[in-house]
Amino acid sequence: MNVDQHLKVAQWHIEQARLHATSEHACGCPANDHDQKAIDAVEANLILEEKTCSL
Repeated sequence: MNVDQHLKVAQWHIEQARLHATSEHACGCPANDHDQKAIDAVEANLILEEKTCSL
C-alpha cells in the first residue's frame, strides 16, 4: 500500500473507534492478529515501519 492508502485505512479505523465509543455501536469484536500486533506496538511505544506485507 502507498502512503495515501495507509492514511485512508487509518482514518477509517479512527472513525470506527469513535463510533465504538458510543453505546449505539459497541460491538465487542476481537482484534485479529494484524490488529493485535499494532495494539502491542503502540502500547510498548515501539512503532516501526513495516518493510514487507505480512499478508
